[in-house]
Amino acid sequence: MYSSLLFYILIFFTASVSAGTVTKSVNINVDIVKNSNSAELSIEADKKIFTALYDTKNQGFNDLDMGFTISSPMANTEDYEIELMGSDHQCDGAPLAVSTLFDDTPFVVDDVTPAMSFQTTNNGLRTSQHKFTLVYPTLAQTDSEQVCNGTLSVYARLKI
Repeated sequence: MYSSLLFYILIFFTASVSAGTVTKSVNINVDIVKNSNSAELSIEADKKIFTALYDTKNQGFNDLDMGFTISSPMANTEDYEIELMGSDHQCDGAPLAVSTLFDDTPFVVDDVTPAMSFQTTNNGLRTSQHKFTLVYPTLAQTDSEQVCNGTLSVYARLKI
């Protein structure tokens, strides 16, 4: 039997012409949708706002690491899986080919991790640390502002 959790990470950022390194805040909104009102599985991001840095020398954003913790208080929990359900990104309406890594391993849409066991147990709460990394392609500066956004949709299943 599996308990399921679906969460979306929405990424919005803007790039504009400037010399040197441009720092823009990237607001990460996480909506967690469960099939039932239970506390069987939770995912918490390391922080609410992640920052993407634009490097004018390399003409693109530096990789963006988004750490999170998955946890469960279930004593009979064996393992869990994580699936990348969607990764859609664009700048000014044009698709942007952003690569996704899960714990430093390439991870594409419809990939599912092998069953993973929780790394630690503390006071009955089983937890594991993970991260998604977004790797951006070259994004040349233009004479005007570029508006970029994206979504990352992740599905987690807990084996009970």
